[in-house]
Amino acid sequence: MRAIARKKPFLSRAKDAWRALRGRSIAAADTGRLFADWLVSRMTRDDETRWTLGQIRARARDLENNDPTSRHYLRMLATNVIGADGMRLQSQVRNNDGRLNKPFNDRIEDAWNEWLWQPTRDGKQDGVSFQRLLLRTVARDGEVFVRMHRAFERNAFGFALEAIDPDLVDETYNRQAEGGDNEIRLGVEVDADGRAAAYHMFLKAPSSLTSGVPRKRVRVPADEILHLYDPERVGQTRGLSWMVSAMVSLKMLAGYVESELVASRISAAKMGFFQKKQDASSAGALPSGQGSFTMEANPGTFGVLPEGWEIADFNLDHPSTAFGDFVKAALRQVSTGLGVSYNGLANDLEGVNYSSIRAGLIIERDLWRCVQRWWIGAFLRPVFAEWLNMALLHSAVTLDSRDARKFRKAKFVPRGWPWVDPLKDTQAGIAGISAGLTSRTALLSEQGMDVEEVFEELKEEKLLAEDYDIEVVPESGGGGGAAEPDADEEKDDSNGKESTNGSANGNGAGRAKLAAAIRERLRRRL
Repeated sequence: MRAIARKKPFLSRAKDAWRALRGRSIAAADTGRLFADWLVSRMTRDDETRWTLGQIRARARDLENNDPTSRHYLRMLATNVIGADGMRLQSQVRNNDGRLNKPFNDRIEDAWNEWLWQPTRDGKQDGVSFQRLLLRTVARDGEVFVRMHRAFERNAFGFALEAIDPDLVDETYNRQAEGGDNEIRLGVEVDADGRAAAYHMFLKAPSSLTSGVPRKRVRVPADEILHLYDPERVGQTRGLSWMVSAMVSLKMLAGYVESELVASRISAAKMGFFQKKQDASSAGALPSGQGSFTMEANPGTFGVLPEGWEIADFNLDHPSTAFGDFVKAALRQVSTGLGVSYNGLANDLEGVNYSSIRAGLIIERDLWRCVQRWWIGAFLRPVFAEWLNMALLHSAVTLDSRDARKFRKAKFVPRGWPWVDPLKDTQAGIAGISAGLTSRTALLSEQGMDVEEVFEELKEEKLLAEDYDIEVVPESGGGGGAAEPDADEEKDDSNGKESTNGSANGNGAGRAKLAAAIRERLRRRL
């Protein structure tokens, strides 16, 4: 009789299917022994930070206070994004024919710059330093709140700003949406669409100076608050420090450097101890008579130890030869987490060349530009719209209408950066303009300059030179082939007496003529 194959039990077949499925799974989801310590949970960002937001913020502040690398990063961020002069407003109000209305634009820009001298409620900072403070706070704490005070009576524009510490917005205050009340997430009240409706915040920050004073939480409507943070996940309500992924490495590196410094200092002291010889049956009494003594070392002198005693060296062999390489490797990891170049973060230009530093700066500056774009949209544009509305209502700016919507069209020019190699980059820019591949506006914007302001300065410079009877002629720049004369400018005398390239008979007249032609072409191009 033919044997009948018995079917496997269901549980055994299920186990085989599970093993086969696991064999084809993505390695990142493997839960085998190699990943047993990789414990994760699927939680929203708000749930992840609900109980840790304050602790992370406090640790980031501690790093700023005590870690030089963290402080340097925050300083780099404010310097490269906001800059020394801030982002300049360019009003773009146009006439019916499409041309810029220069009188209106000048009035708006002048009034904006005047307000920036003292835009805060407490009057302690100008607009540029205030923005640097806000950006540092966002990067360190993950967020900052700015309250807009309309109808403010202490300036002519009726508008002022107030920075609010993130600690004042109570992240422990949460409430489900029920009975017609909005949901409250980490102190932020949101409506059914997920938009912020209000912020629940304390009036005063916790302080030992006000201990025992009851803290009062108030509800501030959302239209009075700018909540500045850069969300990283969908549905994120509060901001997390930009340093969060590098904080552990920064803390460990700081501890390592501190230990090496202490060990190196102890090692540099070259200490020693007195100990009994192992083969000494008896040892003489120590001079102090108390069981221990110390000896001062003086140049050119030798001391005599009591019988049965010898000196034991104490040498820690520090600093370690691997110290520099280890710190570099750790700082490279930290700079990657912070999104900046290692050379800039560590102030280390050892071993770099033109190509490597240029590549690093290009990548880093792209990050700064992204932050600049975010800052303009999140802070400057809404502030400008509210300021213009209040300035028109208070007649601080006089235009043909008090409807601010007609005059809101504007752009902000962020700071730029100088070229790594000015000569080569200038030559490339001239070639691009000549070929029609770029414009003066684009090239000047890369350096944070305004083409209209440059033209105005050139015009004023020309008029000033005429007043003093001075001829201003651009230099040829010399070398590098910045420009070449046209074919008809290279007239070669067939008799060999002279040519404009200065190569014949060496009398110098050709070289002077060529130089003049090059200067003229450069002047026309620039």
